[in-house]
Amino acid sequence: MDKTSLRETIKSEFRYYLANVARSARRTSEGFNLGKTAVDSFLTFIEPDRLFDYNPEKWKQIESMYDITSPEDVKNIADELLSDKAFLEHDNKKNQGWRSGSLSHYVCFINARSFFMDKERKSSQTVTTGMPRQAIYYGAPGTGKSHEVNRKTKNKEVIRTTFHPDSDYSTFVGAYKPTTVNVQMRDIAGHLVFDETTNEPVIESRIVYEFVEQAFLQAYIKAWQAYAAAATDEKPTEQYLVIEEINRGNCAQIFGDLFQLLDRNAAGFSDYPIKADKDMKKQLAKAFKDLKIADAARINSCYDKDVVSEVLNGDILLLPDNLYIWATMNTSDQSLFPIDSAFKRRWDWKYMPICEGKENGVSLSWKIKVNGKLYDWWQFVEKINAEINEQTKSEDKKLGYFFCKAQNGIVSAETFVSKVIFYLWNDVFKDQTFSSAIFRDGEEELTFNKFYDVNNNGKAIIKEDKVELFLQNLGVDIISDDSDIPENLDELDKEGNNFDRYSLNDSTPKGKSDLGLSVMKQYLIDHPDMPFAQIQETFPDSMLGDVASRGLIVKLDKPLDSYSRYYTSEVFTSQDGILFRIYKQWTVSNIANIIDFAISQGWKVEKTNSWQRKDNQA
Repeated sequence: MDKTSLRETIKSEFRYYLANVARSARRTSEGFNLGKTAVDSFLTFIEPDRLFDYNPEKWKQIESMYDITSPEDVKNIADELLSDKAFLEHDNKKNQGWRSGSLSHYVCFINARSFFMDKERKSSQTVTTGMPRQAIYYGAPGTGKSHEVNRKTKNKEVIRTTFHPDSDYSTFVGAYKPTTVNVQMRDIAGHLVFDETTNEPVIESRIVYEFVEQAFLQAYIKAWQAYAAAATDEKPTEQYLVIEEINRGNCAQIFGDLFQLLDRNAAGFSDYPIKADKDMKKQLAKAFKDLKIADAARINSCYDKDVVSEVLNGDILLLPDNLYIWATMNTSDQSLFPIDSAFKRRWDWKYMPICEGKENGVSLSWKIKVNGKLYDWWQFVEKINAEINEQTKSEDKKLGYFFCKAQNGIVSAETFVSKVIFYLWNDVFKDQTFSSAIFRDGEEELTFNKFYDVNNNGKAIIKEDKVELFLQNLGVDIISDDSDIPENLDELDKEGNNFDRYSLNDSTPKGKSDLGLSVMKQYLIDHPDMPFAQIQETFPDSMLGDVASRGLIVKLDKPLDSYSRYYTSEVFTSQDGILFRIYKQWTVSNIANIIDFAISQGWKVEKTNSWQRKDNQA
């Protein structure tokens, strides 16, 4: 819109404001609305030839008040005029305060216009991606914070960094660093030196200092370059900057003045741009050379000035709406560098609770393997966390499901001692008096060194009987073993058994018991409204073949006797309120039944590896 048209538009809006919004101190023929004569008079006296006629020379640069739409600029003019004794005497003496009145109305009008237009503009510009632009995922160690960030940023543009106590502004943003470059050699007089044999210039290596971009600046530049690659009204590619262990570094020192950029407006851009220093300006201008932003008008409208040009020239730093900064934080490490409240307010905080690990809604069913027996990992996590709470009263020291890694769903005794036991003894209970029964070895204390022995070669080996003792002290139940072989093999499977493992819909490999239970649980998740009778009909006992059991689906109050350990500790509820448990012992003789059921649902089951059990026969 050209200047003339804009003036007419604002004048028309001001007329509407005077006639319909402004109020008269006295009742008129229009009620308390201003009459037509008053409206026309106010419009007349806001014109420069009347408003400034007491001193035209001083205000000659203002061609029209309708050119001035900034509330702050209008307020400054009004404050100066209403404080000027010469203006007030002239206005009151000659025209009974019409100039002052028109000015006061114009100040109110411009403020209201700016407020509602800004609100409407920002509302139309707000991008609702459902993703916070700055988020910190926090929780106890092993709750899957990094996994969750990786899941949400899968197939996205991601730059990752990790904070540590030595991190600072230069390692996060960028700084001059020495680098080696090859240049043509010159003699002391400045002449090129040539090889006598080949007559080619001699090349030598020299150390020069160049500005090296670090994680923040890399992500910042890529985000704006993505804007340049996008057409008008096309969303630019999202750029993510992921900071692992954010509280292991001094955030105030690392972010420095970038802290101010974290305030985002409704459109997702920084509310308060900051000025780039000379070195950074040079680097940004180089990175943004010849770039053009097709959506520049929309971005500039958020600031009422050409900020895009300033960004591309490297004059200022301003976070675009396609730049996401996400971080992870272990609450157990929060004492390293406390994060102040002003910094915290600029982030969305996403709590990662301690819960059972699942994949596509189905339990991962990790197990701890000790002395040939398998213990339920999730049951251990629940019980040890209850003990941690009892002994330390600290939520931060608890363990998450993913505290250590399982191989094919199994946490080995070696991993359990080196990761879990070490953490418990060294970080959690280090300063505690071991009064609990879980730390007892008969009449003695179960100290950390008792978990190790030394072989003939002087190598430390795990004493699995002590690991088993610790788990038993804690009350962790023994469950079916990894080979799926029950105690009475002849009763359950006369054909022998094996260690075949399967994936369900590209899941991590599972043993036969895990596969069967995962299929059934997934079906129940997908069909939550099934009554108990229908569940039993869907999973009849015949699916188990000749394997002895008390039934595939059994009510909670049904006696199970010695078969209890072959049923889930987890209790399920049917749509009609009946509590039940599921048999979980699948073998080579019946696993095909549950695989056929899964395939009938359109699910993918694949054998990932096979190892045949050999019987020891003479």
